[in-house]
Amino acid sequence: MPRFHMIKAVVKGSLIWIFYISLAACAQTTAVKPQSDTTALQVLPATAKMDTTYFWEIMDDAFRKGGFNNKRKEDAILTALTRLTPQQIMDFEIIFQQKIDESNTWNNMAAQTIIEGGSSDDRFYYFRCWLISLGKKNFYETLRNPDHLASLDIPVNKEHHYGEVLFEELIPLSDQAYGIVTKKQVADDSFPRANASKKGLYFDSGGETKGKEWEDDKELLKIAPLLSGKFKII
Repeated sequence: MPRFHMIKAVVKGSLIWIFYISLAACAQTTAVKPQSDTTALQVLPATAKMDTTYFWEIMDDAFRKGGFNNKRKEDAILTALTRLTPQQIMDFEIIFQQKIDESNTWNNMAAQTIIEGGSSDDRFYYFRCWLISLGKKNFYETLRNPDHLASLDIPVNKEHHYGEVLFEELIPLSDQAYGIVTKKQVADDSFPRANASKKGLYFDSGGETKGKEWEDDKELLKIAPLLSGKFKII
């Protein structure tokens, strides 16, 4: 091959090689470029009031991070609460109690009974805590129609074959966060749960179950047919 052509071939090959290296470098740069998280939970300003909007932002954020993993949700909620002021934590607990009361319906009890194969006062309370932890959309969709839960990938206990739909870990988080923020090691009447109770907002047990009462398992099939079919408990 003439020397001139050999030089052209070498130069051409080098240019092609440089081109591919450049492409690889661009791809690598694109892959590692940090993306802004538009869904990240924003810290509530100290001067702002805790309201239902921010309450649900906390729950939505926890469900994004933890899904059906209770430990991850617990950690996410506690982290969010410890960034609040003592008064904001107080107000969070009040809203939490209001949502516990709002979700005290016969249809919700039917859903829990179908998924778990039974119910009790305590377990129904823990179920409502779990329902709140699924975020605003799932909470209100379930209030409208308990069959909404059939669309979710609810974990199932492999040994006993019931759905795992309890989240009692949510109950003490306001008091825990309040103790961390105020540096009080022993709970007293100034803590969020005691404060809510003084206001008549304490629904750990009891309370009026709203809606149409059902009496036997056959009625559950009519209330939530999709959920009944999915879990095949009754």
